[in-house]
Amino acid sequence: MIVDMHTHFIDFEREVGKQARADLTRSGIPHGLWTYSEEEYLAGTGAADKVVAFGLDAQRTGWNARNDRVADFVARHNEKYIYFASIDPSRDGFMQDLAYNHLELKCRGVKIGPIYQGVHPCDQRYYDIYSYCERNALPIITHMATTFSSGVPLDYARPYHMDQVACDFPGLRLVLAHLGHPWEAEAIAIIRRNSNVYADISALYYRPWQFYNAMRLAEEYGCCHKLLFGSDFPATTTEGSIKGLRGVNDILGSSGLPPIPADTIEAIITRDSLAILFNRV
Repeated sequence: MIVDMHTHFIDFEREVGKQARADLTRSGIPHGLWTYSEEEYLAGTGAADKVVAFGLDAQRTGWNARNDRVADFVARHNEKYIYFASIDPSRDGFMQDLAYNHLELKCRGVKIGPIYQGVHPCDQRYYDIYSYCERNALPIITHMATTFSSGVPLDYARPYHMDQVACDFPGLRLVLAHLGHPWEAEAIAIIRRNSNVYADISALYYRPWQFYNAMRLAEEYGCCHKLLFGSDFPATTTEGSIKGLRGVNDILGSSGLPPIPADTIEAIITRDSLAILFNRV
C-alpha cells in the first residue's frame, strides 16, 4: 500500500490570487508548475494506491481554494482519492464551513496552514477547529514549515507550537507537514513525545543534505515509524518522491556517514497512513 498523504488539487487560474502569484514570481517558482489539468494530476499521483487531496484556502496570502471542486473530484474517483477540506479560520463563518464540508461534502480530514492563513496556531479560532475535529475523529494536516508566501510571521510555522495543541487535544490525530523544515529537529521531538502526532516527509528529498540529516535524526530518535509518505504534488510527483526517498543515501558517497537503512525507507513508502490516522491499527 502506497498512500500519498499530501497533494494539492488547485485551479491556478481561479484560486490563486495576486499576492500568491507575486510570491511565486519573487521566489523563482514558475506559475506553470501550479497550472495543471485533472489528467495531469491523475498522472502525477498515479504511483500511489491512495491519495489525500486538498486545496489551499488562505485569503491572507492569496490562496482561495474551492473545497466543493475538490470534493466533486474525489466523489468521481473515490476508490483512490480521499478528500480533506481546507479551512481558513480568518474567514467569517469558518466553523459553519467546516461543518458543511464534514456533513455535506463528506471530508475525511482537514488541512490548515497558519503561515498561509495569518493566524497563530494556538489562536482560539484554530482551537475551535481542533475541538470539532477531535470530537468527530477528523485528522488534521497542518503546514508546519517555512514557505515562499510573504506577509505572515515565520513564527506561525514553527512546529513547537503544535506540542501545546497535542497536549490540549490528545484525541486529535495531527500531521506536521514537510517534517517541519527547516526545524526538523523540533518536529521530530514533538512526534516522538506525543502519541497523536505524526509528520509527513513531503517536499524534502530535493534538498538532499537537509533531507539526509533529518532522516538520520529521526532514525537516531527512534521515531521513523511516525513518518508518513507524501509528495506535495505539484511540487513533485508521487513517483518522483518515491525515487527521491530511495535515493536519500546517494549524497553520502565515500564519506563514511551512516546510511538510512533500506527497510526504514521502504516502511515509510508502504506505510498505511490512513489506517493510522483513522485509528484502524
